[in-house]
Amino acid sequence: MADIWFHATPDGGCNGPMRADDLVRLFQAGRIHAATPVWHEGMTEWAALSSVASTLGVPVMPPPLPRAAPASPRRGLHWIWITVLVLAALAVPTLAIIAAIAIPAYHDYRTRAGISEVVAASAPLRLALQNSAAHGGTCPIVTGSEDRAVVSNPEVEAAIVGLLDSPHVADVLTLNRSTLDQCELLVKLEGFEHAAIDGEVLNWSLEPVSGNWTCGTTAPHRYVPEHCRHRASLAYDIPAPQTGSTPK
Repeated sequence: MADIWFHATPDGGCNGPMRADDLVRLFQAGRIHAATPVWHEGMTEWAALSSVASTLGVPVMPPPLPRAAPASPRRGLHWIWITVLVLAALAVPTLAIIAAIAIPAYHDYRTRAGISEVVAASAPLRLALQNSAAHGGTCPIVTGSEDRAVVSNPEVEAAIVGLLDSPHVADVLTLNRSTLDQCELLVKLEGFEHAAIDGEVLNWSLEPVSGNWTCGTTAPHRYVPEHCRHRASLAYDIPAPQTGSTPK
């Protein structure tokens, strides 16, 4: 009976009875392994096949290798976070460069847009002055002081009021250069919070024969529309308002 063997199965059962050489063939075929529990009559408990190899005539087998302990997680930042930190570090100077370029460019854009609005808002007044000069032979003279005076012309007066409503217009002055029979319009700028613009002048001169207006300015040319990049008539600066008065 000592030659009758049993071996355990992975599902918790057992196979047998069988002879020792049958057990050996199962091992050689790879159907059981050195760690497979086996038993035969006379054994007090199941034992690994490798422990009874000499009894079966199987070459002595080393015990199963111990299971490798799971690798402990590496301490430190995960590679994704390392990548994020590297990219963030690189982005800081890049963002600073972009801001250094974009912020002044944005301010320049707003300045150009504000001056373009003033140019557009002055169109009704230029038309009114041109109509008045065509019918009366002279340009209505409008002073830039607190006691604003204007030749009685409702169209011109309404256009001046509309232009002065602009947040970028400090004052308006019209002149008539009798020697050239030219109508002059000067608009003083404000509200740009820009030292190169606030207090500067947009100037239009009407050519009586052609009826065309020539636009000029005392402001830096890069801020004004291309057709206004002529030199303004600086001899016709708008007078400063009297003490305690407001130009609007």
